[in-house]
Amino acid sequence: MKPIDVARAIVYPITHASVVLPVLLLWLLMSFARWGGVLGLFLMFLVVPAVFRLQMIVLEARALGREPPALDAEFFNWLGNAWTLFPVPLFILAGWAVSSVSQNFGVRAGWLVLLLAGIVLPASLAILAITHSPLQSLSPVAISRLLQKCKATFWIATAYMVIAGWLSIQAQSLAWMIANLVQMFLLVSFFSLVGSLIEPYRLMEDISIPDSLQPGGDEIAGDLEKARTDVLTHAYGFVSRGNRQGGFKHIIDWIGQEADAAAAWAWFFDRMMRWENNTHALFFAQHYIHDMLQHGETILALKVIMRCRLLDESFRPHIEDVPAAIAAAQSSGNIELAAVLKRY
Repeated sequence: MKPIDVARAIVYPITHASVVLPVLLLWLLMSFARWGGVLGLFLMFLVVPAVFRLQMIVLEARALGREPPALDAEFFNWLGNAWTLFPVPLFILAGWAVSSVSQNFGVRAGWLVLLLAGIVLPASLAILAITHSPLQSLSPVAISRLLQKCKATFWIATAYMVIAGWLSIQAQSLAWMIANLVQMFLLVSFFSLVGSLIEPYRLMEDISIPDSLQPGGDEIAGDLEKARTDVLTHAYGFVSRGNRQGGFKHIIDWIGQEADAAAAWAWFFDRMMRWENNTHALFFAQHYIHDMLQHGETILALKVIMRCRLLDESFRPHIEDVPAAIAAAQSSGNIELAAVLKRY
């Protein structure tokens, strides 16, 4: 990464309207909240998730080499996309650790903890953006792997975190509104830099950062539900970033290693149908139906087709599977479904 690229990443929040405008809006809302008494506390409660959610959205967008999406009502929701709020406890924990160690063991020890936080925290945030998994972002193995892959440039994030932290402290001598604006831009620029540093490595498309999920006999027998849930969670990270093909591949590769593939297909399809956006489940169902038709499970395939058509009347299997689905419908006496499928 060239120095000019680093500089562009740092000043990104003040050179792109897609970030400048949300920051200014949130800054004004926070200012009003401070002056608003009881109503201000309620407004602050609404603004806080948007402030931290914006940071992760910017980091993820820069890691993908894209513009961040526009600020909308979902940014102010405490319940949606909970992973985007995980930086809050991370920063609180880091601040508490530095303060506690400084008070009990001296300033030098506090600086050592700050340096450690400067190494670990940016890596943890990057992993959070990649996996959307707070648990994975705390994994020492995942953090070590990311630092190893990005060791040529990721030290820049550590250096800038220390510099931005020092500037934020110095800004406190300014008027409150100005200080708050400076601190917000420094915070966004830090997240922008972290995302820009991992973008050249294409880690957003890399499924090797999470711990490898190779099914062993003990795991399948003793904790298969958890193993499948981990696979589905990781796949959701890909699907939610627009990489549906990568997410499905991750699941299908896992199914291929299970002892009972039919049960695995049914489990993943059922869980996807519970997602808020179950459109993805319809696309997954096309793969599921293909597998069932290939293995002669025609009755189950027809049941899945009809279940999907209840959600979307235009649903159909993959085009190459339509003839087999029509034959299955006719042989089972479901003439109406066969007629519908013949339209495609």
